[in-house]
Amino acid sequence: MRVLISGAGLAGPCLAHGLRRHGVDVLLLERDLAIDARAQGYRIHLNGNGHTALRTWLPAEDYEQAVATACIADGGVSFADPQLRGYTEIDLPPGVPGITVDRLTLRRIMLRGLADSTRFGAGFARYELLDNGGVRVLLTNGSTVDGDLLVAADGVNSGVRRQLLPDFPVSALDRRLIYGRTPLTARTRELTPAPALGGFLGVGGQDGRALALAAHRFRRDPAEFGLPSGEDYLMWGATLPADLCGPGFFDLGPEQLLELAVRALSDWHPSLTALLRLADLRYVVPASIQTSSRPAPWSPVPVTLVGDAAHPMPPAGISAGVAVHEAGLLATRLVSGAPLLDAVRAYEQEMLEHGFAAVATATRMNVRAS
Repeated sequence: MRVLISGAGLAGPCLAHGLRRHGVDVLLLERDLAIDARAQGYRIHLNGNGHTALRTWLPAEDYEQAVATACIADGGVSFADPQLRGYTEIDLPPGVPGITVDRLTLRRIMLRGLADSTRFGAGFARYELLDNGGVRVLLTNGSTVDGDLLVAADGVNSGVRRQLLPDFPVSALDRRLIYGRTPLTARTRELTPAPALGGFLGVGGQDGRALALAAHRFRRDPAEFGLPSGEDYLMWGATLPADLCGPGFFDLGPEQLLELAVRALSDWHPSLTALLRLADLRYVVPASIQTSSRPAPWSPVPVTLVGDAAHPMPPAGISAGVAVHEAGLLATRLVSGAPLLDAVRAYEQEMLEHGFAAVATATRMNVRAS
C-alpha cells in the first residue's frame, strides 16, 4: 500500500511515522519549498490525546526530543480585563493535560527522520480517481504521483477537501486575527503579566477585541539535538472585529499589521501594546477565524481528511492535539488489515464524531476568550 499525504505540518508527519513503522510506503507532499520557508507557527498545546498519539506513533528518539524541547508550562489558563485589574484562573476540563511545544521545533524533529519520504515544493492542485481503485495527485509543479490513498492534512483551506466535498459547510467569522511573537528578553519579562509567563492569559472586554498571551520557554535548547537553537518568546494573538481591519486586511505587511494591532488596543493597559511593539516582524501574520458544520455522509473513496482539513474550528488551543490524535486514529485503521475502503469508512466515522465535538468545544472556548 502506498499512502500520499498532502501537508507536512504535524498531523501528516505523525501519520507518516506510524505507517512507516508498519511497512507502509508513504510520501509527504508539502507545498512549501523548505521546512522554514515561512513563519511556521508558535507555541501550541497538544492535549492528552494528542500527546498520546505522539508517544505511540513517533520513533522513541523523536518523542524523547519532543518532550525535552517542550515548553516549561507551570501555570494554567487565566483571564483578565483590558486594564489587567486582577486575574481569574479557570478549571480545565478532563483531557487537557498534555504537552506544550514549539510547532517548528516539533516539526523539525519529526521531518528529520522522513527526509526520504518528503517532497517539498509539491503543492496540491487536484486529484483523479483511477480505474484500478487508486488515486493520482496532480501537483502545482506539474508533476503527478500515484498511490492507493490520499490523505489531506493541509489545513483549514484544504484543496483536497474542496474537491472531495465541494459543498462542505465552512464559514469565516466576522473577526480577524493578527498573530505575532516577541522575544522573551529581560525587558519583555518585566512587561509580561505573570500568568502569561507560566501559562496562558486571555485578555478581553465586551466589544469583540481580545488578546491571547503565552510564553514559550524551552526546557532544553533544540541545538542540543542538532537542531537550530531555540529562542524563548512570548506568543500573542490579537482578535479584532472585521470592521476595524478593513477590506485590505490580508494584503497588509507585517509593519502595517503590527501598527493595526497596537492602534486597536491603544486604550488597554500600556504594557500590552508595549509587548506588541517589541515583536519580531518575521512572525507577524494575519489570519481569518473559520468554523464548520458536520457535512452529510459521503461514500468512502481513496481520499480522506485529517484535522483542520476535515473540520475547521476557531482557535482555542485544541486543534493541533485533535489533528495529531486523528492521525493516530487513521494509522490504527490503516494497519489493521481491513480492506482499504473499510478502514477509511471506519476512520471517517470516528473522525467526524471526534472532530465536530471538538469544533463545538473550540467555538465555546473562543467565544468566552473574546
